[in-house]
Amino acid sequence: MKIRFPMIDEPIEIQNGTVIVFSNKYMFTRVVRELYFYSEERSLKIYEKDFREVKNSDVMIVTDILGYDVNSKNVLKLIYEDLENQLNSKPEVKTMIENLSSTITDLISYELLENELDLEYDEITILELIESLGVKIETLSDTFYEKIVEIIQVYKYLSRKKLLIFINSFAFLSENEIKSIIEYISLINKKVLFIETLALDDVNYYLIDDDFYLSRHE
Repeated sequence: MKIRFPMIDEPIEIQNGTVIVFSNKYMFTRVVRELYFYSEERSLKIYEKDFREVKNSDVMIVTDILGYDVNSKNVLKLIYEDLENQLNSKPEVKTMIENLSSTITDLISYELLENELDLEYDEITILELIESLGVKIETLSDTFYEKIVEIIQVYKYLSRKKLLIFINSFAFLSENEIKSIIEYISLINKKVLFIETLALDDVNYYLIDDDFYLSRHE
């Protein structure tokens, strides 16, 4: 996967824990705006090795770490869909759930017939069952480091997401925490991109300077 920024000719390859530092604040602001409104029509491009452009729905962008809700409606929808796919690989369990759901529906439908009102109902789906159980992610984080790790763990299990982008997150972390996060990302082998204004000596990163020159620091 590669990313091509406006005003930079050379694309940058996104690997596990890629860090890009902008020393030019104007360029940083422009890139953040391009990412926030990322779409195929924007000048910033993200594409895979076969040159297929990555869709907006494939990207997770985090600008407010502590304010990011891992139990948002969109995230939970993806988790429920993954759970449904997980059940599809276990036909015996899925059949058992469907049979129990059918029994519950039959019992309720009988009571509806006994009611004086003319009532109707729909068949309940597995997705609706999962949602009715209030399935959500248990959140225990109370520091920036813990919340970032939590977000990465959620991203790891969202099969439809191809890229996670953090904006200006290093300002809230120690050097040891940053190295620990980079190491964790490498272990899980997922594409994560950090867009920063702060460079660190012990972390590999790409630098885009005030003259829009791209260099790599290792």
